[in-house]
Amino acid sequence: MKSWLRMGVVCAALGLGACGGLISNTKEVEIGTGVDREIETQFKIAAEDDPITGWARDLVGPLSQASAQFRDPQDFEGYKVEVIVDDALVNAFAAPGGYTYISTGLILRAKTCAEIAGVLGHELGHVTEKHGVRQLEGAIAGQMLADAVLKDGLAKDAATQIWAFLQSTQFSQAHETEADNVGVQIAHDAGYNPFGLADFFRALLALEKQSGGSPPRFLSSHPATSDRIAAVTSIIERKYGASVVPERTQTYACRGTRMTLEQARSHIESGRVKVKTGTGERKGAEGN
Repeated sequence: MKSWLRMGVVCAALGLGACGGLISNTKEVEIGTGVDREIETQFKIAAEDDPITGWARDLVGPLSQASAQFRDPQDFEGYKVEVIVDDALVNAFAAPGGYTYISTGLILRAKTCAEIAGVLGHELGHVTEKHGVRQLEGAIAGQMLADAVLKDGLAKDAATQIWAFLQSTQFSQAHETEADNVGVQIAHDAGYNPFGLADFFRALLALEKQSGGSPPRFLSSHPATSDRIAAVTSIIERKYGASVVPERTQTYACRGTRMTLEQARSHIESGRVKVKTGTGERKGAEGN
């Protein structure tokens, strides 16, 4: 099939008016579901009935509500929140379709819920602005992932290919800046002091210094640099001025959760976090 005709078929199958258009919400959720299954083979995931899972979902609730001004969560059937049981991993990330993950390592190292809310707000920003979707669209237009996405029901090998692509592809600087802008507003409008995000970046820098220059394990969406801290601080000051003051205005405590951050950390440290059956079975996956 000629390349121009093939791309027309690809765009039509994805419901795109042109290859520069958007992957449909339904297709985005399908992709996210397949990626979620792949993630669960690599990471140990806290069980549905474990208290830390309920705590994380409660925490995302106000953030989800605040994110609706940018994109209605019902577009992708709401945020699906999971906790990765890995105390050495300091990370949170989101996949297309609102699939959102936070590691026990991040929870243990965060000093306040405002820090966690800042990071999660950033990740929700990637979802509301469809940054992962944009990356996939670029790969489809280049025919790197066209066959994988077009397979009926997103077969397992297609999900593996898409997850590998998302892992290996960094967001652009423009996307990171946009996620910072949106994330700061999400955290603020959910009731948190948005300086929590800058606080978290400072904590990551401290971890790097403690490890002799080797950065802690976290994905590239969280580069902890002095320039990044300054940029986030500038965003907050420009948006809110004197109405937001570090450690003095808005809250740093968890909002809407049944446990405090201290109780959540205590549960993790107890070693009693129940792991979802069948997760983290692939060789190389790391747990506690």
